[in-house]
Amino acid sequence: MEKGEGKLNKQTFNIIGWILLLVMGVSWIVFGYSSWYLLLLPLSYISFSISDGSIKKLGKLSISQATLILFALAVSVGIVFGLIQLANYVINEKLHLTGVIKTVSQIIAIIISLYPVKFTFGSIVYKIYGDSNANKT
Repeated sequence: MEKGEGKLNKQTFNIIGWILLLVMGVSWIVFGYSSWYLLLLPLSYISFSISDGSIKKLGKLSISQATLILFALAVSVGIVFGLIQLANYVINEKLHLTGVIKTVSQIIAIIISLYPVKFTFGSIVYKIYGDSNANKT
């Protein structure tokens, strides 16, 4: 494979990731929140991981490390889903928001729900990758 071909593949996966995020954002604003967006987000994350080469590091992990990452991912998705459902309940049932205010509130609630889990899941993955790199040297 030539040098330019690898760079083209990285750019292609990066563009695919941004297109998925853009489609998800636009359809969310136009049609409102749907649970299907929880499937598009991991697809865009995988696309970005392929683009920056971090997906190749998965092959170097042990079974226990990969299991820990999958368990942390499942717990993180569960927490985010629970926080989003709680925010949706508060926005719809308690505050009775409608229209643009409802959409903006849902977007803000989802962003706020993602950050704590992003930091905890990210720190677990970073620690595992750090440990695996330390063991090899």
